[in-house]
Amino acid sequence: MAGRFKIAIRDIRQGLSKFELWTSLAQDDLRQRYRRTIFGLVWLTLSYLIFIVAKIFIFGAINPAPLPWFAAYVTVGFLVWQMVSAFVVDGCTSLINSETWVKGVKLPYSTYFFESVARDIVIFAYSAVVAVAVLLFTGHFPGLVALSSLAGILLIILNGVFLQMLLGVICLRYRDIAQIVQTGMRVLFFLTPLVWTPDQVGPLADFLIWNPFTYYIDIVRAPLVDFELPLMSWLISICLTLLLAVLSVSVFSVFRNRIPYWF
Repeated sequence: MAGRFKIAIRDIRQGLSKFELWTSLAQDDLRQRYRRTIFGLVWLTLSYLIFIVAKIFIFGAINPAPLPWFAAYVTVGFLVWQMVSAFVVDGCTSLINSETWVKGVKLPYSTYFFESVARDIVIFAYSAVVAVAVLLFTGHFPGLVALSSLAGILLIILNGVFLQMLLGVICLRYRDIAQIVQTGMRVLFFLTPLVWTPDQVGPLADFLIWNPFTYYIDIVRAPLVDFELPLMSWLISICLTLLLAVLSVSVFSVFRNRIPYWF
């Protein structure tokens, strides 16, 4: 077991050293998606802008909160949800979609996890332009406490790597799990405070204690929208990250050598 763990850690370390490769692969994949379009990758920003404006005006009309606050609340919340959801869903296919590379090129398996995470980060960055504009337009000027949001984003990205590692291996072996995860994410979308606040849903708010996405969204959104540092959410997010790290590296260590045989 110790030997497998060392091999897995070496794989991760070697994968990190392939920074130029997996970032180039991620950028190339996105360019191919928007190839021959007029705006190219700017469509990532435009589509998020249209989506957020629709959400703000539709749900803002039935939400009692002040519209400027609600606009910032929804924009930042959806921005974080989009990234976390992408990490989860893309993690299910991070190895499956790399079958040709795995079979034809000898690379650390972690390279494919990092590529998928890098692609989601680029999408996040383009969408974040809209969030910054909305925050400034609604008068939410970042203070010192807002700097903790950057740390929150980095923590979420770290979770993204572990999620890709865990789900990539499990879903490669059991393909139905990917469908279960994707269905579960659709349900969790409605059970996560994105267009509603906990004080509006009554007993449903009790579920938030068991919804891990609530805490990850809170460590980024609270400092930017409410200018507060959510210490409890930070504590729970760090504990969840440590748990996920142990679980994902353990699974990767045990099943790493079987990956080529599961395609």
